[in-house]
Amino acid sequence: MKRAHQKIKTKNGQRIRLRSGSALVLCFTIAVIGSSAWQIWKLRSQVEGQLANLNQEKVTLLQQEKLLHEEITQLNTPSYIEKLAREQLGLVKHGEILISPKN
Repeated sequence: MKRAHQKIKTKNGQRIRLRSGSALVLCFTIAVIGSSAWQIWKLRSQVEGQLANLNQEKVTLLQQEKLLHEEITQLNTPSYIEKLAREQLGLVKHGEILISPKN
């Protein structure tokens, strides 16, 4: 059985013989590499999307943290503690009289 050969001419005039089996292996290799590259590109796109979502969530959480720190600072001031004691516990200063409205 005779094998099929294909001659390819290069730029410098040399000829290269390719067997049909070699061409088939070359095509298969190119297909595998192309498929792998496509899968890597899809995964990279997914990771970049997740990274953008996580960065947005980070910004939101940092804003919430800042608001909570401000609230903690406010809660630790004597004037705010006094306000809460008067409103929620009904406490009065020495010498004050508590007047509550009738319901």
